[in-house]
Parts: sequence; C-alpha cells; structure tokens
Amino acid sequence: MSRNFKLALTILLTSITVSGCGGAKKDDSLQPPPELGPKWGFIDHSGKFVIKPEFRRALAFSEGLAAADLSARWGYIDNTGKFVIERQFEEVNSFHMGYAGVKVFGGKWELIDKNGNAVTGPLFEQIGDCGQASKPLEPTTVIYCAYREGAKWGFMDNHGVTKVNPAYDNVEPYSEGMAAVAKMGKWTYIDNTGKQICDFKFDKVEPFKDRVAEAYFGSDFVIIDDNGTMSMSDPLNSNSIFHDGLGLSLKKGKYGFINKAGKTVIKRRFTDADNFSEGVAVVGVASARKGYIDAKGQFVIPPVFENALSFSDKLAAVKIDPRFIADDGSISASEVEAALKYDPHATVNAPVGESTGTGTETGTGTETGTGTGTGTGTATEAATGTVTGTATGTSTGTGSDAGKEAAKNVAPAKDTKAPAKDAAPAKDAAPAKDAKAPAAPTAPAAPAAKDAKDAPAPAAKAK
Repeated sequence: MSRNFKLALTILLTSITVSGCGGAKKDDSLQPPPELGPKWGFIDHSGKFVIKPEFRRALAFSEGLAAADLSARWGYIDNTGKFVIERQFEEVNSFHMGYAGVKVFGGKWELIDKNGNAVTGPLFEQIGDCGQASKPLEPTTVIYCAYREGAKWGFMDNHGVTKVNPAYDNVEPYSEGMAAVAKMGKWTYIDNTGKQICDFKFDKVEPFKDRVAEAYFGSDFVIIDDNGTMSMSDPLNSNSIFHDGLGLSLKKGKYGFINKAGKTVIKRRFTDADNFSEGVAVVGVASARKGYIDAKGQFVIPPVFENALSFSDKLAAVKIDPRFIADDGSISASEVEAALKYDPHATVNAPVGESTGTGTETGTGTETGTGTGTGTGTATEAATGTVTGTATGTSTGTGSDAGKEAAKNVAPAKDTKAPAKDAAPAKDAAPAKDAKAPAAPTAPAAPAAKDAKDAPAPAAKAK
C-alpha cells in the first residue's frame, strides 16, 4: 500500500470521526413533527381560556389539581396550568380524599398523595377512587380506596392494606362509611367491615349522603338508610336526578331539562347533555360540537368545542383547535358565529360568557315522567393523538311522559376514569354504578374519571 493511499485513507477516517462527534448539522427532517389538531385546555365561566389548549387529554379539576396528558405522559397541573406533579404516568385517576391511583409505565398501579409521593408502591393491577370509609361525625376520618385483583374488586386503606377482600364485579367509592358493590349485575351496600346491609337487588345505586342513599330496582325508587331500612319514594324527590334544580330529559334522541314538578323548562333540542354544575350545563348541537347553557337554556358559552366537561373548581376542560384561540384567551368570533347557527334558539350575536336572549322556555305542564340513567365509558388513544370512545346505558323511570331521565356520566376514564369520552385517561375504565359500566368479566373497568367524555375518562369515567 503506497504512502499516498495511506495518507488519503487517514484523512477520510478523521473526517468521518469529526462529523460523527457533532461536526455535521443535525437533519431536522428526521425529527417527529409536532402534534397538530384539537387539544384540551381549561376555560373559566366567561368562556376564556385560562390554561391554553395544549394537552392530548385532560380530566376535570378535583381537589385543586387536574390530570393532564402532554406528549403521551400524564401528570397533574394546578389552576395556572403548571405541572406540580411531573409527567411520568401511563394512566391516572383524579384526586379524592387527598389520594390518586396512577400507573407507572410498564408497571402496575400505585397510590400517590398530592405532593406526588408514592404511598403504596406499584403493587396493584388497578386502583379506583378513594372515599370516606368512616361515618359522619366520627373523630377520625378513615379512607378506603378501591383496587382490582384479577377480575374482582375490593378495598384497601390509604396505606395499601386490604380492608375488604376483592370479591365484587364492580364497586363505587366509599361515602359516609358505606360503599356500593355489585355481583352479577345487581348492587347492594357494604359497611367498612365488608358487611352487607341488604341483598344484591338494585339495578342502580347512588352514594350515601346525609346518612341515606337512593337506589332503584325495576321502576321502583327507594330511599335506604345505613341499616338497610328502605322506604318507597317519588323520583321527583331525587337528589341524584336534579342538579341546580333541573334534571335531564330524553325523548327521541334529544335532550332537554325538567324541573322538580316534572315540567319541561328547557326544550329537548340537544344531541347530548350533562347535568348542571356551577350554574351551567354542557350540551351538544347538530354540528357535534359542545357548549354551555344557563338555566334558561340560552348559550352562555357557544358550542365551539369538539368535547367539553362539566365545570369543577370554577374551570372546565374543553377540546378545541388552538388556532381558534386569540392571545387573550378568547375564541375566534367567526367560530362563535358558525357554531351558533346549528341551534335555532341560539342568539348568534351573543358574546362569549354573556347571554343576550330574552324570555324563557316553558313546557306544557303535561310531562310528569321521570327516571334516571347513568353510564360510563372506556377510552383508548392512539399515538397519533386521535381518540375513540364508547358508551352504553339505559334509563328507567315512571310516569306518563316518554321523556324519562338519562343522567349520563361518560368519562376521561370515571373520574379515571379518565376523563370518559376523550378525557378518559385509563385504558381500563372505572367501575360504574350501573349497567353502563364497561366492566368485562375478566377485567372490570376501574372506578375512575366520570368526568371525562370524549374518551379520556380514565375515568373517567381522561371521559
């Protein structure tokens, strides 16, 4: 080999080495493009964004924190949008009683506190919501959290110690020392020792409040106390049907609202609706977009969102294309005008956060039928950032009107439930109180985000 050839070879190898150490410019074309399209953010009651839409998924605020997914990792933000618990989780629940279940990547679920500290370690196949296992006025507050082992659900305390063995197909969180549990599609209640207060007989149950709970079997509506004593009641007296004095009414695929006299006060004209919360309700219109109405049925925040959750802690999670948002957080006027044309009762010129319509909508006074319906959803999200979700459910009721109530809780995962349709975080949705709960016999859904609907919900359920 000639000296000239050796010299040329040495120069060539040196050049390659230098380039490999950073001498060459990085080819940006090889980097993954930023995610485009609609994102989740948070608005206040004026309809302005206080946390800009940048999240792939999000759950409603609970106890001052909201779960949010940025770049396929979940963390928790405060009401300024700052991550106070860093993005590090594959699946999450909302905080309840100071604790939340989270799933580490490639691992199992563990319980964390509001500082992000692990309380139990990643030991569980799934963790649901936490609740108050002590009765009212007891000197010490006892906290139990739902967890799944195999296909069955049980309860542990906030240190990870089992208190009620996993034996149930589905469960609801403890409230005032009582929890609803299900086997073979029927529900009952247990105390904090796991003792049943009656047989598995109910088709739908609500949590205990003021030492009583509401439950249904067939078309019968009963009030049950913590001793198992039941009394028949009128569904129009239900606290679970009515929120802010109004209850959902469904007929021929359209939603409206009735008052406690059974009279229609907001005509059935919406394709989707949630219960009232903080004075407003999420509703859907023909364009498949969502907005918020007041108790008169008038839009106070126009239906411009691809998905929206109920207000909680004075903020609401909504999904929209960030290009429609101005620097001051307001929504494009052209988007508002285009959205309002899908609702014949809307005031086209109504500014965001203000209602200018006049008059009220009243029913004929002949509708008296009421009932209830609940549901949960499961959600999965592909790496592309698209979301799909499903939800099923039933409604039951009594009376002369076909517009019986259907209170729909579809969720990011139940409050994991997440957030339920799109907000839902978890792949395994939270156990629901009714037949809508997507609990497969081999892997029932976790009691998570009820607040999420486009498919978060987690729970719930980022639905």
